[in-house]
Amino acid sequence: MQATSDAFVRAVTLTKRGNAAAYSGRALVKGAAAPGRHQVTVSGTGCGKWVSGTTLTVLAPAKTVKGKVIAKTGLKVRQQPTSNSAVTGFYSSGETVHLMCRKPGQPVGGNRTWYQVGMPKGWIAARYVKTAGPVPACR
Repeated sequence: MQATSDAFVRAVTLTKRGNAAAYSGRALVKGAAAPGRHQVTVSGTGCGKWVSGTTLTVLAPAKTVKGKVIAKTGLKVRQQPTSNSAVTGFYSSGETVHLMCRKPGQPVGGNRTWYQVGMPKGWIAARYVKTAGPVPACR
């Protein structure tokens, strides 16, 4: 089986390589997994046991820049770098965030910069984040 994951997500989709009719479900890495190969559990109807011989490779997280949410009421994560975009998550005031990259978007309080975050996946307005260092531009 092949398991794919993005570096910030512990849930993955499992599909059997080369067989469209194979079982598809969710797998969770047990605990706080370090990068490397790990055994996985498949959950769903009739499942929930260790899948022998099946492993998940957790990739080392991409380099990120830490930031702190400074908005008093918290900060919404948006699907696109605009406040008109759908909300995909939320960070509380004072919460540490991991910023992947920056790009221009809709101005917020005179600031056009938005930061991409991985979990929850989306964009946050730079106007409400204090960074620990420079955030690279998105490619």
